[in-house]
Amino acid sequence: MSAESQPVTVPSSSGKHFLRRGHGDRDRQLHRGGRAAAWTARAWIEVAVGAILTVLLLIFILQNTAKTEISFLPWSFTLPLGVALAFAAIGGILVMGLAGGARIWQLRHHTPTAKHGRTGT
Repeated sequence: MSAESQPVTVPSSSGKHFLRRGHGDRDRQLHRGGRAAAWTARAWIEVAVGAILTVLLLIFILQNTAKTEISFLPWSFTLPLGVALAFAAIGGILVMGLAGGARIWQLRHHTPTAKHGRTGT
């Protein structure tokens, strides 16, 4: 064992001593299977899935290049079909994100009423 990872006796504020390991053990433990290692592995998997989905979306857009007439309210324009569908999907994601965000805000700012036997905070 190195001096860094050996248990060290450290006095506490109450005057009692307890054992504490050096920082090297904590770092090794996190990378062997602790929370940090799991988080970084999950992040890399999510990046890989995102990259694959982006490539598939680009292939879809490049294969659907037929011009399509799009009309929205007073505007009318021509876009490739793949681009128009990608914009529609992005619009749907934004609408769902706003609805989900509004619901989260509502739940976090909800104060119970006395009607249900609870008091507000």
